[in-house]
Amino acid sequence: MNAVPPKPKVTVEAEPFIPYVTPENFDPRIKPILDPYMKRMGFLPNALKLYAYRPEIAVTLFTLNSNVMRDPSSTLPQLLKRKVAALCCAVNGCAYCTAHSCSMLKRPNTGDPMTSEGWGISEEELQGIISGETKAPNEMEQAVFDYARAASEDAPNVPREILDRLKKHLTPPQIVELACVVGFWKFYNTVHDSLHIPIEQHLLADTGYVSLA
Repeated sequence: MNAVPPKPKVTVEAEPFIPYVTPENFDPRIKPILDPYMKRMGFLPNALKLYAYRPEIAVTLFTLNSNVMRDPSSTLPQLLKRKVAALCCAVNGCAYCTAHSCSMLKRPNTGDPMTSEGWGISEEELQGIISGETKAPNEMEQAVFDYARAASEDAPNVPREILDRLKKHLTPPQIVELACVVGFWKFYNTVHDSLHIPIEQHLLADTGYVSLA
């Protein structure tokens, strides 16, 4: 396993094939949801500047993102879901979402992921999760990662052995929540990849993780 992810060939942020919506032209309905999102991220992602063309969809997606990934009712740890997100994005081959997910996992942990999200994951641990070369610290997490990879690669053919391990280690609400995490990122990855959304300049160094999956 490489010590660091391969450097991307592109070193300059590309231009979108359709223009971004400028923040001053955002629909007012987006602002109450967008502000907390930006505080967590620390910047305005390019994807959101395109979703702004369809505020009705944008508001629904932002709400769904929060409900799936960080709602107070969550039955799975938020950090575990963040790791699953990075794994799914890499397996799905989405450089844009993988760069975002991996960058967030590596940021310093501020202690309050609701306002400024970072998890302090080491480079070695992150690469081990994405490549699958490192075993999870317990059987539950290993079952979660195995399911996330299998479901991202070939959803109709997730091996029964993996499903049986999920049933052994997770409750039914946790299993459904995990499936929604995997499915949510498949959707996001498809949208962002098919629109060729440019990766932000400061995240270009984090695109190499896709090649590890």
